[in-house]
Amino acid sequence: MNIRIRHTATIFATLLGSYAMTSAASAQSFVVDPVHSLAMFRVNHFDTANFYGRFNRMEGAVVVEADEVKSLDIRVDADSVDTNNKDRDAHLRGPDFFDTKQFPDITFKSKSVKKTADKTFEVVGELTLRGATKPVTVTLIKIGEGKNVQQQDIIGYETTFKIIRSEYGVTGYVGKGLGDEVTLTVSIEAIKQ
Repeated sequence: MNIRIRHTATIFATLLGSYAMTSAASAQSFVVDPVHSLAMFRVNHFDTANFYGRFNRMEGAVVVEADEVKSLDIRVDADSVDTNNKDRDAHLRGPDFFDTKQFPDITFKSKSVKKTADKTFEVVGELTLRGATKPVTVTLIKIGEGKNVQQQDIIGYETTFKIIRSEYGVTGYVGKGLGDEVTLTVSIEAIKQ
């Protein structure tokens, strides 16, 4: 619980910092709704099929101004990895893969955002996985906006991008049945604060 409180405080601090850098009159801050958001991965298995997994816990923040994304910060709880098999999930949490005891978080923090089309943004940021931080550029697509059942303003975005996992120290079974290239999909629904 203390870890979650610490991370929530970090998210709100990030929001406040991002908010201060944008126009106070028009910037809108949104917090990721973990119940309606998803982080998923895909990797090739023995050159035969694609294998999928997901993470069940994610949080983050988005700042929007005049319908343009200004910042995006996401934190995924690596320990929440779920592949529908308890033994495999335990292995993925171990040192061959995510090593979640040492590296509990997977994070993405935007450094710059550029609008490239009506609902599309090029987001340059840093992805931290297993303690390694590397620059990543993703295409973020606005899916829509509206109100949830509580009549709160909500907004949704999605991105799919690829990484080479060995560059982040995730080297288990590379070249021995599991691909090195991993496709990540992050779909978020966020609530206006």
